[in-house]
Amino acid sequence: MNEFDYSPIKENFLEQCHKINEENVPEVGSRSFDDFNELVDKSDFSLCVAKDNSSLGYIICFQNNKNTNQYMDQIGHNNYIEIRKRVDSFLYVDRIAIDTKYRNKKLGSNLYYKAIDFAKKNSITNLAAEINLLPIINTSSLNFHKKFEFVEIDTIKYSDDYKVSLQKMVI
Repeated sequence: MNEFDYSPIKENFLEQCHKINEENVPEVGSRSFDDFNELVDKSDFSLCVAKDNSSLGYIICFQNNKNTNQYMDQIGHNNYIEIRKRVDSFLYVDRIAIDTKYRNKKLGSNLYYKAIDFAKKNSITNLAAEINLLPIINTSSLNFHKKFEFVEIDTIKYSDDYKVSLQKMVI
């Protein structure tokens, strides 16, 4: 039997996934519980990894399609919008986070593999993400994405204290 379970982020995991999100700020952006819930609800692909009915991490992704584009425009999601200007067919990893006690167990990689499988099944040709460069350089994320052969397509500096690397991998 597999040590870990993977399932869509459902009500029973929503609060736990939100808690993991907030514990991983600034590597991922802070969100109120309601905003986090809306992200999950509007996402095209979200998955939780769990053990013994306890969430250990999650991934939330958005496909480049009409409904998602309208939502991202509505909430002013600058990183998604900038990627959309540069890449046509993509699944955007809005956020991924793993409980610190369960890092280095390939859980993040497994979530990415499952996102890639979703993309392949839906004829999506790229996985896209942004990595924070300011307020801090997210070195662990840069290294993680390098292992998946992501390449930088651009950097965007939104302000003196917010800069990101836009990246993609061809599936």
